[in-house]
This record gives sequence, C-alpha cells and structure tokens, in this order.
Amino acid sequence: MVGRFIDKVTDSFSFMGGVALVLIMVHVNLDVMLRYLLGAPLSGTIEIVSYYYMIALVFLPLAAVEKRNGHISVELLSQNLSDRHQRLLIGLVSLVSAGYFSLLAWRLWVDAVEKAEVGETYTGSLSLPIWPPRFFMPLGCGLLAILLIYKSARLLSGDTSPLAKSPSHDGIGSGGEGRS
Repeated sequence: MVGRFIDKVTDSFSFMGGVALVLIMVHVNLDVMLRYLLGAPLSGTIEIVSYYYMIALVFLPLAAVEKRNGHISVELLSQNLSDRHQRLLIGLVSLVSAGYFSLLAWRLWVDAVEKAEVGETYTGSLSLPIWPPRFFMPLGCGLLAILLIYKSARLLSGDTSPLAKSPSHDGIGSGGEGRS
C-alpha cells in the first residue's frame, strides 16, 4: 500500500515535470513566432522559463528517475560483488542518499518559506513573483528521500525488485542495450 502511494505521487510529479517541458516548448516557440512574424515577442519568456518551468522540469521528476533506476551509476568495484552484497550495498547507499536528500529538502523548504514570507519577486521586463516555484525543489527532493527510504527498506529485507530497470526507460531502446 505504501509503495502504491509513493508510485502515484511519483508518477504525478513526473507528469507535472512533463507538463513543464511541454510548456517550455510551447512558450518558447510562441515567443519566437511572435517575435519574427509580428515583431512583438512575449514579455518575460526567459524569466518564466527559468524561474518556473525549468525548476519544475528538473526537481519534480527526480523520484521517477530513481524509481526506474535511471540515475547515472558507475559500477567499477560493485560489479564484482555477489548479488546479495550488491543488494545490501545499494540498500545502504540508498539510505545514506535518503539522509542527504532529506536534509536538502528541509533546507530548501526553509528557504522557500522565507522567500514566500517576503514575497520574493523578479523585476525585469515584468514583475514576476518567483517564490512559488521554490517549493518544487523541496517537494521533489523530499519525495526522492521517501522513495529512497522505501527502496532501502525493501532491498535490506531481501527484495530484489527495486533493482529492476524499466526497459522502456533505459535510454537507448526497448532492448535494454543501454545498461553496461
């Protein structure tokens, strides 16, 4: 039940990251089209893309990438370990990583609250409140920490399923050629 809940939240955050990607493409293309066709670019495109869409795109899908074992890994020494020792090592590393991302999420949350309290804005070609997307960072890191704790608990209890790499997300195709 916990795993299903984490999966649903992870998939939702990943979806929102995908929406941010689509918004970047639409917004930038619309800006370029208006700039060259009508000589009237959209005001604040760079600011909105930088302060809103990019933060959502980077931080919200972090847990989804981990769920699919899609983060970069280097297995110089661990590839020679037995399956059991690899599982234990990954479980312990996941636990340490969860600690790191928990601290990062907490610190980012404190910063986001401080910026919300002062109503942080960017003033350039337009006045843009930039405190709201600051909450994407601690939410993404916090969800990653929760997922890592769950993954670690499963691995340390003997479950090997968190180590399976999703074939549709291996980076090169559906044949699994991307894993070395």
